[in-house]
Amino acid sequence: MEHEVMDVLQSSVAQALAADYFCIYYVNTANDNFIEYSSSPEYRVLGLPKIGNDMISFSRTTFEKLVHPDDQEQFLELFTKQNVVESLNLHGTFTMTFRMMFGNVPTYVHLKATRITDKDDHHLVIGISSVDEQMRAQANFEKAHHASITYSRIAQALAEDYFSIYYVDMQTDHFIEYSSDEAYRELCIDRSGDDFFALSRKNTLRVMYEEDQGAFLAAFTKENILRVLDEHKTFTLSYRLIMGGVPTYVSMKATRMKDEDGNHIIIGVNNIDAQMRQQAEYRRAEEDRITYSRVAQALTGDYFSIYVVEPDTERFVEYSSTERYSELGIEKAGDNFFSVSRHNMARLIYEGDRDRVLGTFTKEKVMKILERDGSFTMKYRLMFGETPVYVSMKATLLEDKNGRHLVIGTNNIDAQMKREEEYRIRMADARTQAKNDFLANMSHDIRTPMNAIVGYTNIAKSHRDDPEAMMDALDKIGSSSHFLLSLINDILDISKIESGRMQLNMGDCDLMAVFSRIEDITSLQARSRSLSIHYDHSSVKHFRVCGDELRIEQVLINIISNAIKYAPAGKSVTLIAEEMPGDAGRAKYRFIVRDTGIGMSEEYLPHIFESFTREQSTTINRIQGTGLGLAITARIVEMMGGTISVVSKQGEGSEFTVELMLELRDAEGETGPESPAFSETDLNGKRVLLVEDNDINAEIAIMILEQYGMLVDRAVNGREAVEKIDRGGDGHYDAVLMDIQMPVMNGYDATRAIRARENTSGRILPIIAMSANAYDDDVRECLDAGMNAHIAKPFNPDELMIVLHSHIMSGRG
Repeated sequence: MEHEVMDVLQSSVAQALAADYFCIYYVNTANDNFIEYSSSPEYRVLGLPKIGNDMISFSRTTFEKLVHPDDQEQFLELFTKQNVVESLNLHGTFTMTFRMMFGNVPTYVHLKATRITDKDDHHLVIGISSVDEQMRAQANFEKAHHASITYSRIAQALAEDYFSIYYVDMQTDHFIEYSSDEAYRELCIDRSGDDFFALSRKNTLRVMYEEDQGAFLAAFTKENILRVLDEHKTFTLSYRLIMGGVPTYVSMKATRMKDEDGNHIIIGVNNIDAQMRQQAEYRRAEEDRITYSRVAQALTGDYFSIYVVEPDTERFVEYSSTERYSELGIEKAGDNFFSVSRHNMARLIYEGDRDRVLGTFTKEKVMKILERDGSFTMKYRLMFGETPVYVSMKATLLEDKNGRHLVIGTNNIDAQMKREEEYRIRMADARTQAKNDFLANMSHDIRTPMNAIVGYTNIAKSHRDDPEAMMDALDKIGSSSHFLLSLINDILDISKIESGRMQLNMGDCDLMAVFSRIEDITSLQARSRSLSIHYDHSSVKHFRVCGDELRIEQVLINIISNAIKYAPAGKSVTLIAEEMPGDAGRAKYRFIVRDTGIGMSEEYLPHIFESFTREQSTTINRIQGTGLGLAITARIVEMMGGTISVVSKQGEGSEFTVELMLELRDAEGETGPESPAFSETDLNGKRVLLVEDNDINAEIAIMILEQYGMLVDRAVNGREAVEKIDRGGDGHYDAVLMDIQMPVMNGYDATRAIRARENTSGRILPIIAMSANAYDDDVRECLDAGMNAHIAKPFNPDELMIVLHSHIMSGRG
């Protein structure tokens, strides 16, 4: 098939070119193979091969013998594969003219190579034709031309106006430069030759200003010049040449010669740099004038008035003012601008703004602000009759070739100020409404557990002789207390998040311990609501990671507790933890909480992570809650660089997914050191100093500590605590429970004083903060002061005993 296509191509080429050419070669540039398709009898007499595998070598070797001796050097220099390819890429053709020896007769021939457009662009047609008659006619013409149009006449007519003058034969592209000045000759551009357009494009680009090259190449083609000459008689083109290292504007002008055949043109290149720069200056001045005019026209629509002031002399002129402003009777021109303006201000400014404006609008203050900030602005109210109207004054200091000028504009902003005032009122009303809604919700949600606490306290008092009823009341008091505490914690957490005070405590995190605590807490919740709950972390391989252990636990407990809260009895809740590969010592952990509960509507899902939002339904409205838990959860996940998402269908359940990228800490299977096993007997007889100024809080703590067999001594402030420790000596107390906010000396200062007095025995007295200051930064401040741990009030007795046991039994703080 390929040969059939080749035959068709060959036949078509031969038929098209045979009549005009001595010889036609078809060449494959990929391998230099060639075939001769047609040749004239004169050419066949030379006895050259009709087929071969190296067209360039064949041609150079064969034609070197056949080329006229005077043309051999030029032929060998030009006819190289590199030159042929470059010319084809640049111009689409490669041409050259030389003389061949047919016997003893030199004959001018023209060689032309053209690329054939096919699928691979590897094929050329090279034709050799006789141009002997044209060349000899051209030579005769040049002789006749030189006789009739001499160098001197052209030079005398054009030399004064042009850098350079070219005479070009548009049929053969032969050219001669007749005149050029010294500056142009330094550019080393060819003065004669046979390919005017190719040489001109090459030489001109070498010395042309880079930004002008694209436009020059597009316009300076033989075809375009001929077209323009046919339509307009002259062709002109302006561009910049680099002359003496400086971009210099020049103009090229081409005109046809009035000869018989019309094939000759005169091209002159002249220096127009001075004219172009003058035009540029004029354009800039005109643009400035138009710009200033347009700006002024535009500003007059927005400004009551515009003043131009000379700051040194204070002479002023009002450029434009509205009719309404003119009614105020303010001077339009004159001297002493600031004095005149202050006089008018005292007369026209609204009384409530007058002192402020007059105290600011002095020449010294205005100029000082302008030099410091670049502009001066001031808002006040002008009295138009009985109506105060808000205006804004703006002053700008301009410096140009004409000196310094102060431009002062006064515009009407009354509508804008009224809209802003309306907006402020609406926002204030919205904030008030939001605050009232929040307080109403909090009042309801706080009063609900408080009502239970107060009510069941009275029931417990009235059933002192009925232990079962009393215990039931106490259990419900405890349950309501825990709910009230969780409510307070949620409010504090969302407040910390929205104020930017919540910070993550990144450190060693044991996910196995997290899962264990989550299971302890949520399994009891699920059983109390007759739900089945399942935990699966079988795909987790690395439990030791870097993260905020407390916040990870809080996130998962919030989601699970939420699922338990809204799942009817008999339903199920599942926690699935998965580990997936990460990068650079990290792993991605996915936590899925799935329930078969009541689900959520499509309308509510987009708002599920917003603060104070709960789906409005009969079922949900019976369940206590602030609508903050999931909002807090989402914010914490975002702070940890993770994602949280939810899918849900009403009546079928919900699925929450949390993804966190965590840095791995230890190898698979490793576990950290365990805390000493807790035993109540271990704390029996241990002496604790309780530092607490509130008598009720002190009484509760002493009763709980003594239940575990501990000996308790009390100090009512930090100074008394320091004195008791000094009197007791080293080892007298096994631990200190330190309140923070106390009279005389607070807990931070007391701790620092105790640490400063400790001896060098190596034993550090455990000091544990027990305070209602429960923010993250409060905990950090306790640790920074030298305390060993922090327990938030109200405290969980079991948690307090575990912390005390850990620090006392470890033998260190």
